[in-house]
Amino acid sequence: MKPRKTAKAGPEAAGEPGLRQRTWPRFLRGPDDELLEKLYVPALAAAVRYDRCCSYFSSSVLAAAARGFAGLIQRLIGLGDKAPRPAVRLVVNEELQAEDVRALIETGDTAKLEAALQKRFKTPRDLLEKQRLAMLGWLAKSGLLAVRVGVMRQGEGIVHAKFGLMLDATGDAVVFSGSGNESAQGLRANYERLEVSTSWEDPERFREYRDEFEALWNDTHPHVHTVSLPEALRRRLIKFAPPEPPLTEPADALERRKAAMLWRFIAEAPYLENGAAACDATAPIDLWPHQRAVIEEAASAWPEGRLLCDEVGLGKTIEAVMVLRRLLAGRGVQRALLLLPAGLMRQWQEELREKGGLLVPRLEGLDKLVWPDGRSQRVADLAQALQQDLLILSRETAKRENHRAVLLAARPWDLVLLDEAHAARRAKQEEGEFNSATLLLELLRQLQVRRKARGFLLLSATPMQTAPWEPWDLLAVLGEGGPWLAEFQDIRAYYTVIHRLQRGDPVGPEARRAAFLIRADKRFPTPPPGFSGFATLEEGERKLRFVPPRQRAAVIRWLRQGSPLTRRMHRNTRQTLREYYRAGLLTAQPPERMVVDLPYDFVPPDGPERRVYEAVASYIDERFQQLEQEKPGKGFVMTIYRRRAASSPQALRRSLERRLEGLRRVIQQCTSSGWLDPREAPENLSDGDLPDDLDPRSIPAGLPTSPAEAQREAEQVQRLLDQLRALGGTDTKRDRLFERIRELVGEDRSVLIFTEYTDTMQYVRDNLANHYGGQVASYNGDGGAFYRDGGWQPASKKEITDALEQGLIRFLVCTDAASEGLNLQAASALINYDLPWNPSKVEQRIGRIDRIGQREKQITIYNFFLKNSIDEQVYGALRRRCGLFERFVGPMQPVLARAGAMLADPKKFSAQELERAATEAEQDFLGAATYLESEPIPVKQPHAVVTRADLIQALKGLRPEWGLSVNSTPENAVVTVKGLGGGCVRFGLSATALDAHPDARPLTVLSPEVGQIADRLTRPGETLPLVIGSYRQGPFRCACAFWVTEHGLEPITSVKQLTRRLEAWDGRLPPPDKITSTQAHAQDQARRQVAHLEARAAQIDQANAAAQRAAARLRLGRELYRLLCCLDEGAADLEALRDAHAATTGPLAERLRRAKELLGNSAPWIEQLRWEAEQFRRQATTNQKTARLAGSSIDAAFADYRWQAAT
Repeated sequence: MKPRKTAKAGPEAAGEPGLRQRTWPRFLRGPDDELLEKLYVPALAAAVRYDRCCSYFSSSVLAAAARGFAGLIQRLIGLGDKAPRPAVRLVVNEELQAEDVRALIETGDTAKLEAALQKRFKTPRDLLEKQRLAMLGWLAKSGLLAVRVGVMRQGEGIVHAKFGLMLDATGDAVVFSGSGNESAQGLRANYERLEVSTSWEDPERFREYRDEFEALWNDTHPHVHTVSLPEALRRRLIKFAPPEPPLTEPADALERRKAAMLWRFIAEAPYLENGAAACDATAPIDLWPHQRAVIEEAASAWPEGRLLCDEVGLGKTIEAVMVLRRLLAGRGVQRALLLLPAGLMRQWQEELREKGGLLVPRLEGLDKLVWPDGRSQRVADLAQALQQDLLILSRETAKRENHRAVLLAARPWDLVLLDEAHAARRAKQEEGEFNSATLLLELLRQLQVRRKARGFLLLSATPMQTAPWEPWDLLAVLGEGGPWLAEFQDIRAYYTVIHRLQRGDPVGPEARRAAFLIRADKRFPTPPPGFSGFATLEEGERKLRFVPPRQRAAVIRWLRQGSPLTRRMHRNTRQTLREYYRAGLLTAQPPERMVVDLPYDFVPPDGPERRVYEAVASYIDERFQQLEQEKPGKGFVMTIYRRRAASSPQALRRSLERRLEGLRRVIQQCTSSGWLDPREAPENLSDGDLPDDLDPRSIPAGLPTSPAEAQREAEQVQRLLDQLRALGGTDTKRDRLFERIRELVGEDRSVLIFTEYTDTMQYVRDNLANHYGGQVASYNGDGGAFYRDGGWQPASKKEITDALEQGLIRFLVCTDAASEGLNLQAASALINYDLPWNPSKVEQRIGRIDRIGQREKQITIYNFFLKNSIDEQVYGALRRRCGLFERFVGPMQPVLARAGAMLADPKKFSAQELERAATEAEQDFLGAATYLESEPIPVKQPHAVVTRADLIQALKGLRPEWGLSVNSTPENAVVTVKGLGGGCVRFGLSATALDAHPDARPLTVLSPEVGQIADRLTRPGETLPLVIGSYRQGPFRCACAFWVTEHGLEPITSVKQLTRRLEAWDGRLPPPDKITSTQAHAQDQARRQVAHLEARAAQIDQANAAAQRAAARLRLGRELYRLLCCLDEGAADLEALRDAHAATTGPLAERLRRAKELLGNSAPWIEQLRWEAEQFRRQATTNQKTARLAGSSIDAAFADYRWQAAT
């Protein structure tokens, strides 16, 4: 069949330009805008016919074929009845099975073909696709478009040829062919590579493609069979037709491009130079002033480590999480290891998600990673788990000696975070035993000196437990060193100066050591006005000895501020909050506490309850002594039984029943784990509560080994159980609780009731529910529960806190699991039904209600004691002497530690010892220095690049026609976005929403979905006036943003600034060369910023390593000079004496040669060493000198772990 003729009327007669009057490029490639501008729009504006061979029949393919149709439609309307029909012919393809093709060719049965086409042709979501399909629909409705579908005659494959011919009224044609990607994704990308020719310049190529198309259209092609588009499909296409002719070329929406720039900026915001505050401002929570101050300083200090030591209830966990957020935003941290007590792992994981918007897996056992949504992932072993960039790992697992090598072999961590860091301490709590370390402290030291951890964040409300050097040992882990950490006597001397200045006492020779520390520390702050620095140690000693009274306050403050303890430790207290309140930075001040002790006695005092109590105590004491004689620490299990017996009859009964079951297994010679049932231990028991060789998850059960011994003990336990059961419902303690509850009900107060044990929690809640029904709820490590319909129903953390806040529940019975991560300040009274065996944990309980947000001016704490019990004796003494319950008693931690030992073994109780310990603590100015609060830092609300409100506004701006639909709750706290990853994603924008919806993902600037939304809105190759240069190197990433105009560049530093630019933008673009040069400039600037961050971090690394080795060198130098003094008390030249003895043989000579090799010929701080040697010569006793000559002290200096510090 001959090719059809083109009508020569209308436009030609009017003298309108044809295809020949334009120069057409031979090759074209690029995004949609370029193809439209250089080919489709000008060619179809001059054409009256368009023949196109496409790929599959789908909305995206048809939309791609309709590019540039506005001009064609205008011409066809101008031609009226003279327009060719059809003016647009499309050949699309489909793939069928061979038998379906035969049926189609032989019988004309199009059923299979129609089904395949219907399945492929889907309603588009993209606005651009819809607009272009509307053009095709109008053409089809007007009879100007026809479509035929081709299948391969042999039934395999499809027609791959993609080409088109555009003909004007004169018959001239533009021909194109190429590799166009006509998938939905390809249409969005709109990237094609085309070869273009004309009929007058290359007539042969024109004829080839013209004849090819005619053969396809007329079904004369030897390999392809074509049929008309089934009527049902044609009607579906016509449904897209608009009422009026679409006469303008659809543009990819201006608003879509604005949204693309906004979301791209948000995605890059945290990496901008001023982007750190965006991490805070888009987090799911709002921060308090003291937290903002800590976060700002600690994050900017990295890789210098910090101690976060706020009092309980002031938000240390949140501070640490927010510091981590900032550092993860390209500021040095990509890999972070969180070492936590096993009992706190899940709570921390929830805090990371709900407060920090971070999804971090925790390792359960050694082979299972558990994600916040409950998903689990199997790993082969600990080594594979450590490949995670972010990981929660229990301290108990990490510190084991057989695991240490695995941790040290893992890829280095940019940050190691340790909670309850006071558990990392010396194994021997003696001043000279610096080298001694618990397993946990040893792990931290090795991570540090081997460069396996670049920075540390250590958390503890009680950084000093028993000895004043404990926080300083932690400072050494952070990288502090030099003279400050050579020997503790320097620190003692330094704080003695401060103490004497405070008291107005004369300052003695300790001033020399303090002056030495100040002069050796290059980072020591500038002296206060009127108190100049000193050029020599002698001058420094003199000035510190004789500080004028009017300058003492300023000098004391200067000395405190200069101490590494102050520089590296943040400690906010309730007094700090009161200072913030007075400064107008807080709307309410912390409440006052009222403490009420409730001692009770059994009724009658010598009745059955008393007899059971004494029989159980006798059994526990006897068995404890037996086990301790077998092996120290083996009797620890009896300590647990003692505490449970004091808790409740139910806790005691269940303990005895489980003990009896274990004994019977021994009698029957059955296998047993040998470990205590986990239900026996307090829920929040951590390794810090136990001897260093015990793990909370594997406490020895202390069962007899022989059946005969087990039989004797089983008979004893059975008698105790019989006595206990004979009591029936008698329980004096429970009755006293109800008396107090009735009084509180009359006062209309909500109450928390705390116990250490789940068994007791269940016992108390059941008894309360019998009287108060649905007003009672509970919370323990397994979650919350409401009393409903005569039973206990699970409840989420949010449901519990909301019910308490709304007054729906009046009594919440908790284990110590509720003392972490729950905000229960809606309650104003707290009852300690039993008291923890670690007195330090009392404050954690009280911190649930004594916290920011407590509405009552006064809270009340009630303590239950059995009269004359060890609890009443110990806790009574602690309250009277230390103020326990009434305030945080940080400096009294050594007293609490001794009290804890007495609670574990009542025979050790001594009121005199506690009194003596309290007096010592009061006089210990070194311990007090650890617990000085940080000075309030007035931190203004920072101007964030992007805020949570900006995120919510950006979400509201998303449109379904861009492929992203949004549904949100009225308060915008929960948002569902459809179009990401092919499904719906639910996001939580607040901590409350994330708590209420465990399946919701956090949405902050650090969420990967922010970048995915930006990608979804942006067309590849698209040119926009917002140019962002981003550069990443390892854990560092920086970005720079500019708005490009014809007149220059404007740095974009906030969403607010960008929004003003977007509102004024009309879609016009700056010259391409300006965008290209700006991109190079922004990229180079980002690269320079990364290089600066890298160099700064490397400098700090080197300084820390050098400080560590310097501390070891000074320690060795001192021991060397002391040894030399002991060798010859009259020697004037100690260096000559060293060389003389080193030239001999024997262990002493070997030590001296080694010391000289490590120290060098000119030992550091030679002047100070000689002065100290002279002091030692005068003051050392004969025994001290003899000990030095034995060599153990200098050997300890050789063994200092800091020699390993890599430089």
